[in-house]
Amino acid sequence: MNNKETVKKVVDAFLAADLETALSYMTEDVKMGWPGFFNLAPGKDAIREFFKSVPEMTSSGIEDIIEEGNKVAATGSVTSKEKDGSLKNSYFCDVYELENGKVREIKSYMVFEQPKEK
Repeated sequence: MNNKETVKKVVDAFLAADLETALSYMTEDVKMGWPGFFNLAPGKDAIREFFKSVPEMTSSGIEDIIEEGNKVAATGSVTSKEKDGSLKNSYFCDVYELENGKVREIKSYMVFEQPKEK
């Protein structure tokens, strides 16, 4: 399996809320963060803890997956159900760095859809 195929499996698992499958493609000391916002502590347990607070996804999709050497970028969209029941659309670009066929770092960039001006 090449890096692009590995990342597709990770993203598909994230979008299906199958965290353990996503983690199975990662190194034990994987790093994950949102540049300019926060970084999780290294390791799978930090990712598990973080995903406990992620809202339920009601729909999602991958748009592009681009590979260059040991880095793969994936873009797509997610609709999530907030605590108040409202739906929120967001768009992502995640950059994955792989080592020996496993994801060792994820940098995630998210944009949240803003209400349309009237």
